[in-house]
Amino acid sequence: MPSTDESVTCGLVIRPDGRDVLVNGRELPLTAREFEIVSTLARHPGWVFSADQLSDADGGEAYSRESVSVHVARLRRKLALAGADGAVETVRGLGYRLRSASEDGAVPSDQSPACRALRSASWQLVEAVLEVDHSGSDAQRVAACDELERARHTIYAILAE
Repeated sequence: MPSTDESVTCGLVIRPDGRDVLVNGRELPLTAREFEIVSTLARHPGWVFSADQLSDADGGEAYSRESVSVHVARLRRKLALAGADGAVETVRGLGYRLRSASEDGAVPSDQSPACRALRSASWQLVEAVLEVDHSGSDAQRVAACDELERARHTIYAILAE
């Protein structure tokens, strides 16, 4: 996220340098963990992040999935009280996301190079999973697993941008 103020959907403004969040112009008091979760979600509004991805989003000590769900619940309560109810959504069986600008009527930026690269890496991942499912020999499974690992690293690198 850039070091300057960045407006995000649902009336949120994330200030990474000050580690604070504004909702409709008012500062929202967040714990360090809540800030990490909302800023991770805000980097790619509309994208779904698993609890595992959010548990180690800041690169420090990873938290348990249960801990992530508690932090998300507290974050939702604070956002709702500040007037941004529904900003963080649960995608059943997958994880959490911040409502995207496209859900607020804006045009999504799916044509950005990062989006195209992520889409390509995602397809590589799907193809590798299918190959693992249909592989016969151990060598084919090892090659497919290597491809999965390369795709995973590509996706994480894109998400880190």
